[in-house]
Amino acid sequence: MAEKKQNAYMDSMVLYQKTYDFLKYIYPVLAQFPKFEKFALQTQIKTAIFEMLKNIIRFRKTGTKSHIYAVDVELEFIRTLIRLSFDLEYKAMGKHRYEVASRRMAEMGKITGGIIEAIKENKWK
Repeated sequence: MAEKKQNAYMDSMVLYQKTYDFLKYIYPVLAQFPKFEKFALQTQIKTAIFEMLKNIIRFRKTGTKSHIYAVDVELEFIRTLIRLSFDLEYKAMGKHRYEVASRRMAEMGKITGGIIEAIKENKWK
């Protein structure tokens, strides 16, 4: 049981790094969004990523499962916003960047799902 908890903790550290790397990747892309999106879609994406990072940190500090579920919710929200920016055909979110962002988000989703499964198996509080 302690081993699975340790794995979930280690996975959360990997998730934190992958989320941080995603933020570093997406930040310059967001800077190229149309100016009228500066305080709308661009800000929503940044805020959601920051919230995701904060909830990963909270999970690592407390082990409280609600924080990892919040990470999952934020990730789904980010996916939706990134897809919207692609569907709106913003030059900054071309096909290649959308594919890279989608792959990175899928990887973060797999890690998050693995942590959630580990928590379910251990019946964490």
